[in-house]
Amino acid sequence: MTTPRADSVSAVVTDAVLAVPGVACLRPGLRGLLHAAVRRPGAVRVDLDANGSVRALHIEFVARSHHRTADVARAVRTAAAGAAGTPPAAVKVTVTGIV
Repeated sequence: MTTPRADSVSAVVTDAVLAVPGVACLRPGLRGLLHAAVRRPGAVRVDLDANGSVRALHIEFVARSHHRTADVARAVRTAAAGAAGTPPAAVKVTVTGIV
């Protein structure tokens, strides 16, 4: 179960990631697909610590083929960390496809 804080962080991070050049889309997991009717689908998972601060982020996205995937992944990590106010080391990025 997610909290309102995690949902709001997820929404802000989603917007930041989708604005990165070379990102085609987020890759929704099964959980995201099941909850799509209730909230925004996506593949941004947020872990909060006991104080409500972002402890970790995991982002799955599909990259565009005409961009260097490693560069896009680094830019996604930087954008997500900035949007969530957490260090880049707390952000795990997975490229799930290239289109």
